[in-house]
Amino acid sequence: MERTYSLQSHIFNNLAESAYRDINYNNPLHIAHPPNGTSADVNAPKYVNYLDPEALSATGDGDPNSVNILIPQDCGGFNLGSFFMRRSLWTDRLMDIWWDPVFYEQRHMEWEHKEQDALEYIYTNQPWIRPHFAFLPQRTINAFPDKACGDDRHVPEGGCKVLKPGDPVDKTECGIQGIHYQEKERDFLVNMAGCEWGRDCWGEMYNFRQLSNHLNRGRWEKFADSTRDYFKRRKEAKQAKQPQQQQ
Repeated sequence: MERTYSLQSHIFNNLAESAYRDINYNNPLHIAHPPNGTSADVNAPKYVNYLDPEALSATGDGDPNSVNILIPQDCGGFNLGSFFMRRSLWTDRLMDIWWDPVFYEQRHMEWEHKEQDALEYIYTNQPWIRPHFAFLPQRTINAFPDKACGDDRHVPEGGCKVLKPGDPVDKTECGIQGIHYQEKERDFLVNMAGCEWGRDCWGEMYNFRQLSNHLNRGRWEKFADSTRDYFKRRKEAKQAKQPQQQQ
């Protein structure tokens, strides 16, 4: 939607602010963190048997440089419609496990969302990958159209920036639980998720493309549009006066 945005300025230059590490902040899948240990003793203290302090921490080591995967979540959990992975040894290992035929091919017929369900399973059951995960608010790179994941809750008049710390955001599209594309906020990217289920995919894509072109007009185009609007309003006002003059 916004072709002039730089990924560096939009996300990467300030990763500590643009992403969150603690899944408890937004947890549609209700994944427990930290995960419990492998002890069969139900009375044993949780997590004591094999997790190190970094795996126990909800934010890993707290260093943005240790993040190797950035994904958004929607109302149903992880969403891989748009995500980022860093080239690293850790990422190579994750990919090896993620696409391992003994693991993935054995289960892919059971998992409705295929590789997405596989990644959720790994995150839930493999504590070693959690310290390298970070989550982006969905509207940062994966906003949905209205009706996908429910109804658009909109943003306050004046935008999310008018909200003060402590103001409730659960009934708006502000904050990390925001889902739907907001024109006023100039969201970066919109995903036609679920458009094949009772919606018009091509119609939605055309409308968003036209909106993007309109929002990103140059100075001359804006001047031409304002001129047309001015003469249109004058014409309408003149036409409204003519019946009164005839009477």
